[in-house]
This record gives sequence, structure tokens and C-alpha cells, in this order.
Amino acid sequence: MPRGGTGRQRRVSRTKLQERRLQAAAAVDVAPLYDVVVVGGGASGLVAAICAGEKGAHVLLLESSPECGRPLLATGNGRCNFSNVGLAPKYYNDPAFVQAVFGDDPLADILSFFRQCNMRWCLEEERLYPLSRRATSVRSVLLRRAGSAGVTIACARSVIGASRSDEGFTVTYREEFAGNMERTVQSHCLVVSTGGTQSTHDFDVADSLGLESKPAQPILCPVGCEPNPILDLDGRRLHVRAQLTHTAFPVWSERGEVLLRSYGLSGIVVFNMSRQVNTGDLIELDLLPDLTKSELQQIVDPFAHGSFEAGCLDGVLDPDVASRLEGLARSRWTLEDTGRDEPASDSEALMALAKSYPLRATGTTGHEQAQVLRGGICTNQFSTETLECTSIPGLFATGEALDVDGECGGFNLSWAWKSGMVAGTAAATR
Repeated sequence: MPRGGTGRQRRVSRTKLQERRLQAAAAVDVAPLYDVVVVGGGASGLVAAICAGEKGAHVLLLESSPECGRPLLATGNGRCNFSNVGLAPKYYNDPAFVQAVFGDDPLADILSFFRQCNMRWCLEEERLYPLSRRATSVRSVLLRRAGSAGVTIACARSVIGASRSDEGFTVTYREEFAGNMERTVQSHCLVVSTGGTQSTHDFDVADSLGLESKPAQPILCPVGCEPNPILDLDGRRLHVRAQLTHTAFPVWSERGEVLLRSYGLSGIVVFNMSRQVNTGDLIELDLLPDLTKSELQQIVDPFAHGSFEAGCLDGVLDPDVASRLEGLARSRWTLEDTGRDEPASDSEALMALAKSYPLRATGTTGHEQAQVLRGGICTNQFSTETLECTSIPGLFATGEALDVDGECGGFNLSWAWKSGMVAGTAAATR
């Protein structure tokens, strides 16, 4: 029998592992009252709980999943690019708010925090990874430090509501391991860290406590496109410069790798595009960003005859892509409603397709493929010094629970770490 065993045996093992996790969660005793309750055991929630615990607060962390920090394991393709040496507010949707929360040197604060976790890191381009290049290292050091800080980590408990009480807040949660039995816990301070695509808490802090919020929208995800001939090459990777145009005005451009999918486009460049895209926007791909138009002319039609030879682009483009472009050029194909003049010759048509191949966006592809959700509680309701709600004393928010999102490359995790530090420390000292 193969070392891995049969599929049935592996499924049984996963089932048993889940049972053990639920049993471990059920064994955790939850006291009736805490100084700080953190809702959500993702990146920002774990850091908030650690910082509050290390300041001497009695802390409870409630997580709906059977274990904390699972979303971290998928970051950076399992390697966790946890920050970026180019960290700056300009990479976020609300740079003024982020700047005020970040302070003078957010990267130094983040690296100091992880150095105290006994984690070391390495640099690839501008991205920082754990030295092990494994996301499990990041989660492991956070969980160990939370335990050392005295944090009670109560998993498999889904928060379903919160209200203000004489003690501060009454938090209602459902025990996933006990027939969904509902229980309550009191806290002096409440830290909401429920943002993110994998959060399953049935808890909307805005509705529960009367705060203004924006609806969740999936970003950092693939972009869907209308049917297009080039998308038949599903799985093909291209190095391009992508440009996004909204109502005749270019609004975004970036160079890098895109992945052709049957439904649209993927890849890091496209993930960053997803923060700007609207349904109906025009996407144009420069498939040969290293060649000028005059250099391309010398390859396609050096004698300006108006025609090209089959395979003329094979030396500079994927031959399958080049062949597809040749057929489209000869048929004078172009996406409708781009406002382009019809090319005068086959060679002009081919060069136009190679330098600005058009696709029409249908929007982002949904929550299940998104790395980040845009939206959340509006930031103007929170202090930039403490991340405490200005109208509800004792209520704090971190990470994606707030309407803050950044580009790919460790920026969203950096916001999670720093906002968790600020809110957790402030909640404990309050």
C-alpha cells in the first residue's frame, strides 16, 4: 500500500483531526468576566490579544474555527510574506488614516514584535518572509506567544452578537462543539477583529452597536472578463503591462505576470487591479512591454508592406499566443465599444493587438477567491491613536474589520500587525 494510504484513510484521518481540535476547544474553560475580549483569531486578533495580555489584562480570544490563525497559512502561497521593506501609507485605500495609525516607523515596530517572538526573516525583492519560508512558522510563534501572555484562546465559538452592559460589553457566542449552545461573557473592553474572507462569526458589529459601515467587496482576487479569444489559452502565464480604463480615462497601470483563465485574468498584477476595477471597464494588455512600437514594427513588418509572415512573433511571444493574435489580426477582430479606429493593414492590426490587447471586465470573482475584503466599519469613527471608537468607549477594531485594505506584497498583513498592536495595547491600558 502507498505510504500515504488510501483516500478513505486520509479522509478518516482528517475527520479524526477535526474531532481532536473540537475536543481541545471544548476543554477550554471560559470565565464569566474578562478585561478584554477579542473577537476573531486571525492575524490582527492574535496580535491584539498578545499585546493586551502582555500589558497585564485578563484576555479572552474567541474564534469561530476549530483553531486560530488558519488564514495565515494561505498567505504568500504558503510562505507568508508578512511585511514589505517599502511599507508606506500610499499603498492603502485610506492613506491618511493608515499614516496616523502607523506612526513614524511601522516596519521597525513590526520587526521588533516578531523579533520578540524569536522569529527571523529573509528578504526577497522587497517582501519579507519568515526564514523558514513557511507560513506555519508565523502562526506557531504567535500562538506560543499568546499562551505565554496568558491569553485564553477559545476556538469553535462563533460570536453572534454584542451589546453594551454595566460591566462594559456582553458578548454572545455559540459553541460549535455543543449543539450550538449559546453562552455569554462579560468584558470591560471589546476588540473586534472579525474581518477577512474566512471569518465565519455571525457578528456584525455595525448592526449590533449602531456604527456606520461599508458593505464587503472581494478584492485582491481574479478579475472576470467577458468571453474573449485569448482566454481559451487557460493556464498560460504572460509578462505584460496591464492598464485599466474607466469611462475613457486610464485609472491604473502595472507591469508583471498575469495568468489567463477561462473566466478572466489572475496573478498578482490582476489582484492589485481588482482594487480599482468596475464592471464594464476596459483592460488592455501590452503583451510586449520590453519592445517599443518601432522595434515591434521591425519584427512584424520591416518593409512596411502592410502584411506579416506567419510565426513572425514566435521569437518574442508564446507561439500559441502569437498564433492566436495572427488569426485575430487577419480577421480584423477587436473588442466592441473600445472606440478604436479599424487598422489599415494586417500588420497594424497585429501590432495593435500585441501592444494593447483588449478585454472587458465583468468585476471581481467573488469572496471564495479573494485574499481580502474591502469594506467594514468606517474609519472616521475611530481614534487613530488607540483605534478606540470615539462614540463607544471600550470598543476597538483592527485589521479588515475596519475599512482599510492594501496592495499585494505584505501590506495587508502589515496593517493587521500594527493595528493589532495599537488596539490591544490601548484596550489593556484603558
